[in-house]
Amino acid sequence: MQETPDLQQRLAPQLLRQMIDERLQIQNSKGLGVRPTEAEVNQRVAEIERAAGMQRGQFKLYLQGIGVPYEIAAQQIEAGIAWAKIVRRRVRPQVEVSDAEIDDALSRVRRNVGKTESRVAEIFIPIDKVDQADEAKRSADRVLEQLRRGASFGALAQQFSQGATAQAGGDLGWILPGSLDAALDAVIEKIALRQPSEPIRTPAGYHILYVVDRRPFASARPDDVRLNLVQLTLALPVNATPDEVARATADGQKAMSGVRQCADLHAKARQLKGATSGDLSGIRVGDLAANRQMYEEIPKLSPGGTAGPFRVAEGMQVVALCSKEGASGMPARDVVSQQILLQKLEAAGRRYMRDMRRVATIDIKRP
Repeated sequence: MQETPDLQQRLAPQLLRQMIDERLQIQNSKGLGVRPTEAEVNQRVAEIERAAGMQRGQFKLYLQGIGVPYEIAAQQIEAGIAWAKIVRRRVRPQVEVSDAEIDDALSRVRRNVGKTESRVAEIFIPIDKVDQADEAKRSADRVLEQLRRGASFGALAQQFSQGATAQAGGDLGWILPGSLDAALDAVIEKIALRQPSEPIRTPAGYHILYVVDRRPFASARPDDVRLNLVQLTLALPVNATPDEVARATADGQKAMSGVRQCADLHAKARQLKGATSGDLSGIRVGDLAANRQMYEEIPKLSPGGTAGPFRVAEGMQVVALCSKEGASGMPARDVVSQQILLQKLEAAGRRYMRDMRRVATIDIKRP
C-alpha cells in the first residue's frame, strides 16, 4: 500500500480514532495498576522480530526505513498489552459460559454436520452512538478501497480493526456454521476465498470479512481428539538400575491384567505397593507426541482398554482410556466453551471500550 498524501488524508479519521483508543487503553491500565512495563513492550518487540525473521534491533531500523517513528509503534504495542490486561482484570470476571449455552451450541453444531466451516478474518469498525453510523460506514468503505488496491488484510486489521482479534491480523479462527450473527454467517457462506466482503452492518458496527480457507465440517482431525484417562504410576528414580526397571515393568504389566474400566486401574493402584493413580481429563492427542510410544498406542484404545507400561520421568506408567471426545470430528465441550467465551469477551470488551470513550475528555491539539 503506497503512502500518498491523498491516502493519508482519507485514512486520517481511522488513524485518529485508533490513537485516541490507544491513549485511553494505556491510561485505563495505569488507573487499574496494570500498565505495561518497558520490559513487556521490549519483549513484544522481540517476539515481532522473531516472527518476522529479523535480527535483534532490526524492527526499529525497519520502521525508520518506512518513515514510521518508533514511538508510534511502541504506543500501539503498549496499548495492545494494556488492553489484554484490562480484559483480564475487568472484563473476564464478568463473563461466564453456562452448560446450557454449551449444550445449545453443540446442538447447532450437530445440525450442521456435513456443511462447510471457514477460516475467517475480520476488520471491525464499531458504532458507539447512532449518529456515528455514517462515519463508521465511510471508514469501512475507505478500508475496503485499500484492500481492493492490494493492501494486506492482516496489516489493515492490525491498523484499523477495533475487534479483539486485531493484533492477530483479525483472525477469528475456524468458524462453525451458525456461530456468528446471521448477517455475517450469510456472507461467509457466499464470498469467494481470499476476497474481502462488502462492509456488513450488525448492531455492533461494520464488519469486513475475509475467508482464508474452507473445509468439510466435522471431518475427523486425529490430533484434536480429547482423551479422558486414568494413569497408574510406579515411582522410579531417573538413574534406576536395569533390574529396578524390569521389576517395575513387570508390576505395570500385572496391573494392566483384568482392567475393564478406568475404576479398575484406580483399584489396582491401591493394591500395588508404591503405586499412585490419577485422572487426566481432556488430554489432546497431539500433546502426546513428545512420547512417541504413548502417541502411537493410547489413541488406538477402546474405552476401558489399557496401554503401557511407559517409561516416563516419574517412573513407569500404565494408562487406561475412559472416553474420547471429538473422535467423530465433533468439537469437545471445552473447545465449544472456549469459542463461546471468546465471543462473549469480544462483545463485553466492545462495551467496555465504548464506555471509556463516552466518559473520556478528549483534547485534540492541531498544529
